[in-house]
Amino acid sequence: MEIRQIIDFLMNLDIHIVDLIESFGIGAYLILFLIIFMETGAVILAILPGDSLLVGAGAFAATGDLNIVALLLGFFLSTVLGDMLNYKIGKILGKKYHRSRYESRSLFKFINKENFDKVHNFFTHKGRRAFLVSRFIPIARTLTPFTAGFTDVSFVDISFFMFLGNAFWTSVYVMIGYFMGNMDFMRGRFIYIMLIIFIISMLPALFFFFRNRMGNSVKK
Repeated sequence: MEIRQIIDFLMNLDIHIVDLIESFGIGAYLILFLIIFMETGAVILAILPGDSLLVGAGAFAATGDLNIVALLLGFFLSTVLGDMLNYKIGKILGKKYHRSRYESRSLFKFINKENFDKVHNFFTHKGRRAFLVSRFIPIARTLTPFTAGFTDVSFVDISFFMFLGNAFWTSVYVMIGYFMGNMDFMRGRFIYIMLIIFIISMLPALFFFFRNRMGNSVKK
């Protein structure tokens, strides 16, 4: 999918969801779930719509075109399976890194062993909660399970936070769309819903950016 097509999809998400429902009926659920699964599980497809798709689907649940319970369960399962796939991909590549890091032509020769260990220790001791935060940050939610798998972090150690983050993310954004879809003054103004969700999705990233800037200023 080209960048132009993705932008068009996002800007006209309400139209596209209507087309999915009219063209595929109950099959529209599978397509929506598949998009979220790929956005979460395929590292290179992190640019696919995530937050906006959840909100858009929730808005259509408010009109009765989609079932809110099916959306909540389906999106949650899609993100869990996506994270597990992403983690597995990282795990496989991580094993190749260990086997080939001493080879001069290795694709992983640019990865410093010290940095590798730092990331592993971060996820093992403090970074498990990163799954709660990164789930709300585009791109980061795709890189987090991949990085955890690549650095050989135990899935058992991160699974609780992963599942909790997925449940929180899917339910929050679907319900935002659902409640906005029930507001009379928001109907027919889907672009404003998209603008609001864009601002909301940027808040976690802005928070950590300014917190790090302030932390660095204090250290100086």
